Amino acid sequence: MLFFQTLLCLGYLYAHALAKVPSRQIQARIHVVLLVIAALLASRVLPGAELRPESPDSPVFQVLFILGVSVGLPYFCLATTGPLVQHWFTSTAHASSVFRLYALSNVGSFLALLSFPYVLEPWLEQQEMGQLWTAGFWVFVLLCLPVALGAWQNKPANALAAKGQGEEALLPKANEQDANQATTSLAQRFSWVALPALASLVFIAATDQISHDVAPEPRLWISTLGLYLVTFILTFDHPRWYRPKLFAFLTLVLLLVTAGMSDIPRWLGIEWDYGVNEVRWSHFALLFVVCMLCHGELYKRRPVDTRRLTEFYLCMSVGGAFGGLFVTLVATQWFDDYHEWLMALVLVALLACQVLFRSDSKRPGLGERLVGVFTAIIMVALLVAMQNPWSWREVRKADRTEVLLDQDRNFYGTVSVKERRFLNEPERNDRVFFSGNVTHGQQFLSETLRHVPTTYYARDSGIGETLLWAMSQKPNLSVALIGLGAGTLANFAREEDAYDFYEINPAAVRFAQEWFDNLSSCKAREQNILLGDARLRMEQLPKDKLYDVIVLDAFTGGSVPIHLLTREAFQIYRDHLKPDGYIAINITNAYLNLYPVVKAQSEGLGMAFRHKSQAADEVRNIRRNLHFIMTQDQAYLKAYPSVNREVRDAAGRFLRHEPQDQPGLRLWTDQFSSIAPIAK
Repeated sequence: MLFFQTLLCLGYLYAHALAKVPSRQIQARIHVVLLVIAALLASRVLPGAELRPESPDSPVFQVLFILGVSVGLPYFCLATTGPLVQHWFTSTAHASSVFRLYALSNVGSFLALLSFPYVLEPWLEQQEMGQLWTAGFWVFVLLCLPVALGAWQNKPANALAAKGQGEEALLPKANEQDANQATTSLAQRFSWVALPALASLVFIAATDQISHDVAPEPRLWISTLGLYLVTFILTFDHPRWYRPKLFAFLTLVLLLVTAGMSDIPRWLGIEWDYGVNEVRWSHFALLFVVCMLCHGELYKRRPVDTRRLTEFYLCMSVGGAFGGLFVTLVATQWFDDYHEWLMALVLVALLACQVLFRSDSKRPGLGERLVGVFTAIIMVALLVAMQNPWSWREVRKADRTEVLLDQDRNFYGTVSVKERRFLNEPERNDRVFFSGNVTHGQQFLSETLRHVPTTYYARDSGIGETLLWAMSQKPNLSVALIGLGAGTLANFAREEDAYDFYEINPAAVRFAQEWFDNLSSCKAREQNILLGDARLRMEQLPKDKLYDVIVLDAFTGGSVPIHLLTREAFQIYRDHLKPDGYIAINITNAYLNLYPVVKAQSEGLGMAFRHKSQAADEVRNIRRNLHFIMTQDQAYLKAYPSVNREVRDAAGRFLRHEPQDQPGLRLWTDQFSSIAPIAK
């Protein structure tokens, strides 16, 4: 988002500067040259292997560099199209409807957003999509050329009167009743920046908030970005879609509903057992009404003089880019939690109160202003009380207390450690490692249970059985663990073993070392932490570096690193696996059925496999898990047959085994990896 919003801003700046060139012909020539150069570079839209990052340092700048080299100039040209075409459109007889073109352009963006995951990605490989994109860009350029050169341009009725006075005379002038707005005020320019900035901030913060507090769903960005675009379509299509006081009132109501979903019922003495769906849809509804409020107010403040059109869009793009810049460069780097969410809610509440109690008269009464100020103060106080980001850092419940020990946030997300102390069962005291809102490791504090593997890694889990079997077959093992978490699997190591831990997030490494002693008490004679992307690091290993067991456990919720599950990735694992070795994959996932993905990879490698589903066990702190193991060890497969998940009714009676397979799934490769067929 940071890259595309920033480049959009630069594209709008270029359009604004080009529109200032007096000659329409010179404008066209400059833009045609830029379009042709971009079209020639469009064949490199897919980054080559030479652009792969070799170091885990500065991931933000690496991503920006790769995007800039591969798609920078073509996207820059795409970004210039909207304001430039609308600027040229103002020189036609239909200039009064110029802002509807912006609504139409967002209709195209919305359709493209939906078409990619549901139409293109499930059927085409990346190379094919890249070729299609290049061809599409050439079509775009060919369509832009006659527009840029002025073909089909109908001159307005006053053009004849302006003949002989130069092209500048053809530009529309503000009418007399709006003469006072011909010169844009500083306050108006500020609103052009501030309103889209607030909408952008709410859009990004709401997406992060849903992912953090609800679920990191694979297609979350499609839902939130779709709502964001729809509000542009509605507000810029026609004034009838935006009713200021209605949307201001709905915004205040949804602010209270979303922020106070747990607090307000408790204050009123009401028991409300809300679930994930209620939280998700309340955030979606809030995002929609807030963006309608911001974009509706933005449209109301649009320039009357169409000569200010490109300046208006430039300010809009600066505001939109500000949201991404603030989250990426400020919040991610300096906040240890999603504090920008509370900041956004407070700003939205102030805007909604201003709009709701805004008087239609030029001089609002004192009483009306006081009511607005009082309402705003109450709303801000309620939001801070209900969304206090520090309130949950120490939670007291009937049977235990939970204290946040540490939290860190970076490019890869938020990781945290909580300590839980049980009042009547001190032997259950533990520390829990979270990646986002997903438990990714847990360790008891008592000496007797301290190094008993828990969560997804019990001794009788699929991964646990695999490690124990391999230990029974060989006096020493070489093990690769992709995804560190709390380092729980280090408890399986013996003094004769060698363990390599692959982890991409430096914060996760710090947490595992500072708050858990699984690594420090690991018995393995050799231990290595390899920081960076596991696939790239494993590619760099010497060819004679072979493992007995490779464990893939780098998956968090719906945020699956797809590049670790492709044919090319599994070939790398196979190249560094001993002939009788094991590849164990934690495919526990609430949103995606990864079983057919890894099964297809196993069959592609010509390896046999098994899977094991394990039910949750609260007494042992075991979470429901599913593991898939590839191997050629027939004795192991015979000793440990596959175990399917049991489905039971509310009374605990067995109903059936849950099917895991999904026949006909296309093999994932670096060129093809659609999640559409496996979404639950």
